[in-house]
Amino acid sequence: MAEIISLGEAIKRFVNDGDTVALEGFTHLIPTAASHELIRQNKRELTLVRMTPDLVYDLLIGAGCAKKLVFSWGGNPGVGSLHRLRDAVEKGWPQPLEIEEHSHADLANAYVAGASGLPFAVLRAYAGSDLPKVNPLIKTVTCPFTGEVLAAVPSVRPDVTVIHAQKADRKGNVLLWGILGVQKEAALAAKRCIVTVEEIVDDLNAPMNACVLPSWALTAVCHVPGGAHPSYALGYSERDNRFYQAWDPIARDRERFSAWIDEYIRGTADFSEFKAKLAAQRGQVMSAYSTNEMMTVAAARRLNNGAVCFVGIGLPSKAANLARLTSSPDVVLIYESGPIGAKPSVLPLSIGDGELAETADTVVPTGEIFRYWLQGGRIDVGFLGAAQVDKYGNINTTVIGDYHAPRVRLPGAGGAPEIAGSAKQVLIILKQSHRTFVDKLAFITSVGHGEGGDHRQQLGLPGAGPVGIITDLCIMEPEAGTNEFVVTSLHPG
Repeated sequence: MAEIISLGEAIKRFVNDGDTVALEGFTHLIPTAASHELIRQNKRELTLVRMTPDLVYDLLIGAGCAKKLVFSWGGNPGVGSLHRLRDAVEKGWPQPLEIEEHSHADLANAYVAGASGLPFAVLRAYAGSDLPKVNPLIKTVTCPFTGEVLAAVPSVRPDVTVIHAQKADRKGNVLLWGILGVQKEAALAAKRCIVTVEEIVDDLNAPMNACVLPSWALTAVCHVPGGAHPSYALGYSERDNRFYQAWDPIARDRERFSAWIDEYIRGTADFSEFKAKLAAQRGQVMSAYSTNEMMTVAAARRLNNGAVCFVGIGLPSKAANLARLTSSPDVVLIYESGPIGAKPSVLPLSIGDGELAETADTVVPTGEIFRYWLQGGRIDVGFLGAAQVDKYGNINTTVIGDYHAPRVRLPGAGGAPEIAGSAKQVLIILKQSHRTFVDKLAFITSVGHGEGGDHRQQLGLPGAGPVGIITDLCIMEPEAGTNEFVVTSLHPG
C-alpha cells in the first residue's frame, strides 16, 4: 500500500545511490520536482531511464547525479539540444556519461515487457539502421510461426519509477489523464514507484476505463502541486514554453548552469519554494523561433487531403498544420505523444503541448501509437525533420563524428526509425547546406532507400520510403530505378 508522505522523505527512503531510476512522463506530467529533490539530496551513480530525457535529466546529468543514460531521444522539445547531456557525452563534464540508445517504439515496448514480467520485448524495427551496431542489447529473433526476423530488446525494470499525476485519494489510489505516454507501464515495471500529485481528494470520481493506479501497486504518494513544471498537468496548468526557451542559454554555459542550480535548487528547501523564487525572478526569454516560409508552404502542399500523417515536431508540424488550415482540411494529424486527429489553433512548440490532446479525436498511450497505428500499417505519410540526409534519403539524427567520441551529439532516434520504416510514404524537411546534405552519413538513424535501387525492399521495409525532400531552396524526389534524390523544382526567388 502506498504511503502518503513528503517528496523529500520518499526520495530519501526509496532512492539509493546506484539505483536505476525512471522519471517518466511523455512531454506531459513530467516529474520535475522529483529531479530537483534528487539533486538536493545529492544522489549519485544513478542509471537514468527515460524515453525523452528533457530538462529533468539535463539537470541531473549536469549536477553530477548520473553515471548512465538509457534513452530514445535527447533534446529540448521545440527548442534544440540538451546542452548538459551533450557536454557529458562530448567532453565528459561534469563526469563521463555512459549511454544506451534506443528508439521510442523500442523503449515503449521494453516498458510493456517489464510491466508484464517478461524478459524482453519484440518489435518490427531497425532494419538498415546503425543503432544495433552501437547498442549490443538490440538483438534479433526469428518468429517460430512465420520465419520473420524481428528486433528484440531487454525489458526495462527500474529500481524506482517516479511519475506525476493529477489526483490521489486518501488511500493512495492515483488517477491520471491526458497524454499518458508510458507512465502506467513504467510504474508497473518498477520495484518501487513514487507518484507526485496535484491534489489529494476524498474520492477520485474516476470514470469507467480511466487510468487508475491502485494504492497496492505503488510505494509512495506525495502532494506536490505544480510538480510537473515547466511541463504541465492537464486540467491544472499549462506548459511553460517560456521556461523551455529560457533554459537554452542557461544550460549552454557550465558556470551559468552551476550557479542556477545552486540558487534555484540547492538554494531552496523544496519545489514550492523553488516556484516562488522563480516567479519572483522571471525574465529570461529566448527569441521567437523563425523559419523559411516558402519551405513550409511547399511542404504543406505535399500533403493530400484526408491523408493520415504522423507528424514530427518543428518544421514538419508547422507544415502539416498549415496544410490542415488551408489546402487539406481533412488531413489527420497524429503525434507520437498519443494525440490522434489533433487540431491545434496555436502552433505547438512540442509534441506534448496541451492543445494537441485537448483538440484531438482521441489520445492513446505512446506504445499503442507505435504498435497499432504505425506498425499496423495505418499511416499514409510520415513527416520528418533531419540533421543530415544523404542522396538516398537516409537520415542522421544521432551523432556527427565517431559515435563513442562524437564531435556533436544530436538528439537521437525518437520515433523516426519506425516512422521511416513503416509509413506508406515519408516526407523529409530541412534547411539546405553542405553540413546537412552529405555524401556519406556519419550514422544512419533512419533508413530511406538504403544503398539505392531496391535495397529498401531487400531490407523488408514496407512502404515507398522517402518520396520527397523539401528544403529552403528546392524540392527533391527520388529518381526512378536508382532512388537517388534529384532536384525537381526550385522555389521562387
